[in-house]
Amino acid sequence: MKDLVPKGVWALAALLVVTGCRKPEEELGLDLLPGDRLEVSVDTARIHAFTIADSSIRTNGLSRQLLGTYLDPQFGVVNAGIITQILLPGGTNIGIDTDTSGLVADSLVLAFAFDGFNNAYGNLDPQVFEAFELSESITVDSSYRSDRIPSFVNDDLVATRGGSITPKPTTRPVIGGDSLAPQIRIRLSAALAERFVNAIGTSNMADNDQFLQFFKGFYVRANPTGLLPNQGGILYFDLIASASKATLYYRDTNADPVVPRTLDLLINSNSARYTVVEHQFDRSIDGGLQQALADTITVQQATWIQALAGVRTAIRFPDIMAFGGEGRILAKAELVLPVHGTYYPYYVPPTQLFLFRKDANGADAFLPDQLNGIGAIDGFYRPEERAYRFNITRYIQQLLNGTLENTGVEVIPGSGGVSANRVILSGPGTAETPMRLKLTFTDY
Repeated sequence: MKDLVPKGVWALAALLVVTGCRKPEEELGLDLLPGDRLEVSVDTARIHAFTIADSSIRTNGLSRQLLGTYLDPQFGVVNAGIITQILLPGGTNIGIDTDTSGLVADSLVLAFAFDGFNNAYGNLDPQVFEAFELSESITVDSSYRSDRIPSFVNDDLVATRGGSITPKPTTRPVIGGDSLAPQIRIRLSAALAERFVNAIGTSNMADNDQFLQFFKGFYVRANPTGLLPNQGGILYFDLIASASKATLYYRDTNADPVVPRTLDLLINSNSARYTVVEHQFDRSIDGGLQQALADTITVQQATWIQALAGVRTAIRFPDIMAFGGEGRILAKAELVLPVHGTYYPYYVPPTQLFLFRKDANGADAFLPDQLNGIGAIDGFYRPEERAYRFNITRYIQQLLNGTLENTGVEVIPGSGGVSANRVILSGPGTAETPMRLKLTFTDY
């Protein structure tokens, strides 16, 4: 719709609405346009919303990696695993030109340091972890996505196979008299420890290139067998923290007395590392998500959103063009997304949701309202209201102008590659507090 009044009137009219002016509607704007009458009207546009499975997301090089599994009665099983390389300390010549004939392996421990205060999603129940050796090389300068599991040797390297570990993200383990950062510690097989000891002083530890041919990396995952509803959780780790590493414990029996030694094999910014994720929606207890994924036509009571390439909510505005026309100026368009029902206390909603539209190639694209930063469009969770709100005035105006094609928007969680948050939203078919698009116009 073409502008019918000067730009200054746009700003002033919008200001009257946003600042909540309490004058009677018939008096609005009389001091702005002498002889004209400005009125404010509020409409609610019809919404069509449905749930779709998300595609994979890039997870390499992010601020944290995720590991663990849990059974969400509404979303099914989530299982996150870690792919990572380990590297030589200093990068070169471990044990070169030294007598290694008396070296004997004691143990090999893989440690992942918890990521500060935000260290888990779900419960801290004991979990069974498995570790495998990669048979395919990965590289730090490549991009990896959440569904990309490299080839690996299907032989669990954990010393006590099937043994569970209880996550303790606030407890500092004491090892050899030293208090370490909170972490999980997975003891690996004696055979692997011996293999690493035997490599000391050989060309396999001459530099990182040769070491990564000798040992390409780990695939670590949790075993979801036998999970009960609400059991388990996803753990958040900082893999480039100094406490994240594999430590080889060994001794030199040629020395008198015998000398205990350690070799730290590092995970750092030069290591390829990323998260892989598997979703099993068919293991949900109530079946609501499966029904939602199978029906994109019916007016929905609820829609679903899940991080880690789970599911997203698609929203369409089928009647939006009916709100254009002469004599109306769009002052504000606000999309309101209430949370549906109650949620398990350990499955808190995402702190923020994001909106994307589809570009001409079908790829996610920002809304024009996001050009001024995240704060302009909002999308933060309001616990007191149990809802998310988005200011999408520019987007709706460009739909009305014909500048953008009306392909709708899709809603995803913020931090979707480094958290496991999920939420169920009230759909447009909910009797109380449905999702809605509130349109405020200045009419003249």
